[in-house]
Amino acid sequence: MRISRRVLFVLLVAVFLAAFVFLSDSLTRKADAASLSGAKVTLANSRLSYKAGVATGSSGSSVVTIDNSSQPDINTGHLFPGDVLCFTDAGQNGCIGSKSYTVASVIDGTTFNLTSTLTNNLDTSGYAVATQSGQWTVSFTTVAAVPVGGSILITIPEADGVSAVQSNNGIPDSGSSVALSGFDLNSLAAGGISITGCTPANWSTPVVTVGDGTTNHTISIPRVTADCTGGTAIVVTLGTGTPYIVNPAPYIGHTQGISDVYGVTVQTKDAGDNVVDSAIPRAAAVEAVLISASVDESLSLTVDFVTAATLYNGGVEGVCGTIPALSDARTTTVTSVPWGTITQPNHFLYAAQKLTVSTNAATGYVVTFEENDQMGRNGNTCTGTSPSAGDYTFGAGTCIRDTTCNGSCSESVMGDWQNATSYPGLGYSLASASGTDAPFFYNQGGGSTWYAKQLADKTQGGETAQTIMSNGAPVSGSAVYVCYKFTIPGTQPAGYYYNIGKYTTTSTF
Repeated sequence: MRISRRVLFVLLVAVFLAAFVFLSDSLTRKADAASLSGAKVTLANSRLSYKAGVATGSSGSSVVTIDNSSQPDINTGHLFPGDVLCFTDAGQNGCIGSKSYTVASVIDGTTFNLTSTLTNNLDTSGYAVATQSGQWTVSFTTVAAVPVGGSILITIPEADGVSAVQSNNGIPDSGSSVALSGFDLNSLAAGGISITGCTPANWSTPVVTVGDGTTNHTISIPRVTADCTGGTAIVVTLGTGTPYIVNPAPYIGHTQGISDVYGVTVQTKDAGDNVVDSAIPRAAAVEAVLISASVDESLSLTVDFVTAATLYNGGVEGVCGTIPALSDARTTTVTSVPWGTITQPNHFLYAAQKLTVSTNAATGYVVTFEENDQMGRNGNTCTGTSPSAGDYTFGAGTCIRDTTCNGSCSESVMGDWQNATSYPGLGYSLASASGTDAPFFYNQGGGSTWYAKQLADKTQGGETAQTIMSNGAPVSGSAVYVCYKFTIPGTQPAGYYYNIGKYTTTSTF
């Protein structure tokens, strides 16, 4: 049968038009499938989970050894003090004894201590697991519209060959490569997912599907009202509250310090479940870094001299009060309070030293002050705390006594000391240089008062060393002035008098 040229022409035109329509439709659909703009996945916690085989661990012991031939973690390099551990059985059926433990210290590459003892024997076919998890933020900008009946689909890698139960039980998973490894969904449900952008109320309840070892986890968010137009910024938060998605343990053969990078697929779909736009932002997980330093327990007391000029301060009130004349002040050294030759009895002389304390002790520090004896002539013994006769006779010894102020002070009780004639001797007071660590101050009575105490005569008088500085917390550079005051009666026998004072600093760490 012969076909006329006109019929043949019509047939050729029809075939051409059909091919053009098909090709145009194909090109149009291909052009519509674009990459989502600015797609990214942000993990609030990008630290890899820890998962090591157990070698030893017995009830009543706090020491655990891992199996360095097991996988995925083969050492304690990524196990830190403070990490919370779950010890599983071989089937990874939760924590043995339903109990978790905290790492106290890492001893070496395979051994670590716990803060408490084990209540059960560990399964040497099981695992020591320190789970790492956190909130996810998936953000992108649509290119084409997401129509009513369409959806957003987020696909999260799941470890191959891991059952749906094990990939959703909160115990980190792993595989022989990054491609075969993935995240544990940890019972994340629709209530823990939120979306912003394009009127959140127009999105339906998310649908969470757990991977089963052959398929990955998916989260679908259907569009139910009004198209979501192109160019709209969308943010999907996974884990608006616990539980959070669990990060993988290192893949088998992983090199510590090199991140394991996972692709998270984000797609928008039309009402026919066809992909409209897509992107594969990356999520990188890597070991954390333990930044550590050992700080020694520290305690220091510095004794500084104070010059006569500093003490006198030009005749106005100085660090220890107002001193009548520069000649009444003495310059100290760090090891001495030299009064020199006394030519004027019944007259006050003044001297001072500055004490500075620093400590990192949690419960702070105490500085006490004592003397070995009262000031004895040529160092002779001053028996007892008070003269046996007069102002300077102590049994067989001749001494410059400790003052009694105006008859009211002792080593433990302060008193106002204004009279150089009736109450001679040696005494001290305190003044703040930095901080408020002194228990009393020379001027705390106000006006013309000058409160003082005796030095505690520990060796010959049996008195208790007295606190002159203290704080119940760590301090840095807390300082006081120890203000000495001295006078002798007109009848004091000639000679060289001295004793030894001692500052003692203690702290509790």
